Amino acid sequence: MENRNEDNVIKRLINNVWKGLLILVGGIVFGFVALALVHLIPVDKMYQNVAASRDVINSHAQIVTGYTSTTIDNFTDSIMLNEAICDIDTGLIDKVVNNYQVNYWKGYDQQENLFRYLDGEEGYRYQGYSHYWGGHQVFIKLMLLLGDYSDILILNTIVQFLLVIMIIIRLQKMGKGYAVLPFCITIASMMPVAIALCMQLCTVYYVMLFGILMLIRKYEKSPHSDMCYVFLIIGMATSYVDFLTYPFVSLGIPLVIWLILDNEEKVIQKLGKMVWNSGFWCAGYVGMWAGKWILGSILLPEAGSLKAALESISYRGSNKTTDGVITLWDVIMKNAYVYLRKPILVVVICMIVYYLCKMIVNKNLKLNIISNIFPFLIVACYPLIWYRIAENHSYEHVFMAYRELAIGMFAGMCICAILARESKGQI
Repeated sequence: MENRNEDNVIKRLINNVWKGLLILVGGIVFGFVALALVHLIPVDKMYQNVAASRDVINSHAQIVTGYTSTTIDNFTDSIMLNEAICDIDTGLIDKVVNNYQVNYWKGYDQQENLFRYLDGEEGYRYQGYSHYWGGHQVFIKLMLLLGDYSDILILNTIVQFLLVIMIIIRLQKMGKGYAVLPFCITIASMMPVAIALCMQLCTVYYVMLFGILMLIRKYEKSPHSDMCYVFLIIGMATSYVDFLTYPFVSLGIPLVIWLILDNEEKVIQKLGKMVWNSGFWCAGYVGMWAGKWILGSILLPEAGSLKAALESISYRGSNKTTDGVITLWDVIMKNAYVYLRKPILVVVICMIVYYLCKMIVNKNLKLNIISNIFPFLIVACYPLIWYRIAENHSYEHVFMAYRELAIGMFAGMCICAILARESKGQI
């Protein structure tokens, strides 16, 4: 009987891998086709709407001066808008692979390049930005047909607020209301106002929110089905739309939600599934990125530069920065300083005191509940993994990379909430 169970487990894992591979290949093809279709749309209307947004693009750097956590990345938003209206006369596959933008090659920053192009200044050349998929263009180009940059930012504010409310309601309906407060604190600590007002910062945030809703929906329909496919799709979507901002958040936050939803009693089995789900996210993230180059090389061998992309990855993962050689501790402390400012610290301390008081009053901590929080402790360390993988990027782009620490915040708050629960049952 035991051998039969082991055989069933192995067969299920092999089936997961094959099905996951099919989803990955299908996603690569679908993503490529989607980008090709939006590149077929004339850019005249988009150009007019970007031109009408000029004052908004250059209106702010930090929402609250002195708080790096509220930084708006107009530099990268300018790249995204530049790519959307770049009207290069080249092949369709070349456009999809290279994500062209206009550059005057005179030392201008990205906003200045965009503004001069909008003013009709001649002398520019086309520059490829092939390191990433650029899947955000599927949405940006379509939205620029309907409105300008400011319209997109306002729409972001509304949609993101509604998505958060939907998650809160769904968690409450599933009897996981104890996770609502930790979730709200975590979202607030990520500075959602800054995210909504910056297209670059929105990409991973949207993937995270929709990923959580996908997980909840999956559990509502079939709580015992494999969730690894959801994490695979989340990883693929992150790789497709992100410019390398704070990608691990789209793994860590949904993974904590999964831990809350999953009713597996045995901690060892839960840890195994957690590693499996994390592996599928990584396979989706890396596989989707590699898939662009594989498919691009097949369709147009001379398009793009894989060597340049690999060099960029190598540099962003190194410990060499403008401040010299750094350590992982330097990265952690710099990000923590941005993340844990006084307002956030006050809220966190108040919540810890609140949960401690509930623990003392309830007096019902049991061994099974304490053991069940162990997976949360592991997920809380996920930001350290990312900071180690991308030391240079996480140090030099701390204004967005600090959000990786929200994974630890959410996991930690959930541990407190679980230990302080009045009920004595499972998570």
